[in-house]
Amino acid sequence: MTKATRQTPRLLIGAPASGGGKTTFTCGLLQALVRRGLAPAACKCGPDYIDPMFHEQVIGAYSRNLDLFFASAGQVRCLVADSAANSDVVVIEGAMGYYDGIAVSDEASAWDVARVTQTPVVLVVDGRGRARSIAAEVAGFARFRENSHVEGVVINRVSPMLYPRLKELVEHEAGVCVYGYLPVLEDCSLESRHLGLVTASEVVDLRAKLNKLADTLEQTVDIDGLLQLASAAPALDDAGWQGVEARELAPAPKIAVAHDDAFCFYYADALRLLRHVGAELVEFSPLADASLPDGVSGIYLGGGYPNCTRKSCRPTNPCGLPSPMPSARACP
Repeated sequence: MTKATRQTPRLLIGAPASGGGKTTFTCGLLQALVRRGLAPAACKCGPDYIDPMFHEQVIGAYSRNLDLFFASAGQVRCLVADSAANSDVVVIEGAMGYYDGIAVSDEASAWDVARVTQTPVVLVVDGRGRARSIAAEVAGFARFRENSHVEGVVINRVSPMLYPRLKELVEHEAGVCVYGYLPVLEDCSLESRHLGLVTASEVVDLRAKLNKLADTLEQTVDIDGLLQLASAAPALDDAGWQGVEARELAPAPKIAVAHDDAFCFYYADALRLLRHVGAELVEFSPLADASLPDGVSGIYLGGGYPNCTRKSCRPTNPCGLPSPMPSARACP
C-alpha cells in the first residue's frame, strides 16, 4: 500500500508514573481546546478502555487506542493520521510511566508510540514534596533515550508561589521548556477503584469538574505554546491498514456485541474494523436480555467490571461505542 504524508498537529501527554495526573490534565486540556472553538481528537496509548471514556465525554467522539502490541507501527500512524483528518490537533494520552511497556521493556510504551509517530511529548510531573530533584527527574526522562521526544513539562500539584522557581530550575538544569502548572484541585480529582479509574458515567458532576479544570488551565498553562509545539510535529507517514480491504457481504454476518455495565471495555477501532470487513454489529445486554438478538452468527464479549455498580443505568451509551450502535439498555 502506498504511503501517504499528512501534516498532523499532535502532542503526547506522558508522566513518570501512573497516578501523576495524565488523565486529569489531558481532559482539562481537551475541554479548554473545545471551549476555544477548536476540534481536538483524542487517543490513548495501550489497552486502556477507561481513560478514552473520559476523552469522549469532552470531545463528543470516540477516542482511539494506539497499541503497538496489537497493531503495527504503520497502522498506529494510520490511526493518528485518520484522527487528525477532521480535527485541529490530536492529543494522545500516555499509559503508566513514559517508558513502561510490555513486561519491563519499553516495547509498546508511550515512548514507543511517540517514537513511531514522531510526536512531541509533554511530561506531567508531580511537584509535591520536592524542589531541585524535579529537574533531575525531568533531565533523566529527557536523556534516557537519545530520541526521547520529551520537549515540554507541566508541573502538577504545585502552588502558584513555588511554580516560578521550579520552572526556572527545570529549564536551566534539564533544558526542557515548562509550559505551566496545575495547582492542587481536590474537587477535580477522578476517583479510582481496584481496577483503575471509575468509568466516566459514574463520576458525579463530571461536566463541572471538566469546566473547572479548563478554567484553571487557561490561567496556569501556556495553551498557545502547546498548540505551537503540536504544530511543529513533522509530517506523518502512514501505510494504512496494510491490506485490510472493505467488503460487502450478502447477507452480512451478524455479531452480537455484549454491552452494559458488566461488558463495556472495547477498542472502538476493533468494532470499526469488523464493520469494515463486512460484519453487522448488534448490541445486547447479558444483564438485561433473556436471549440473544435474532440471527446472530457470533458473540463478542468485551471486558468490564464483574458486577453492575449502579441500581439503574443511564439510557445512553456510557462507553462511547461508535455509531451506529444503539443505546445501551438499562440494568434491571
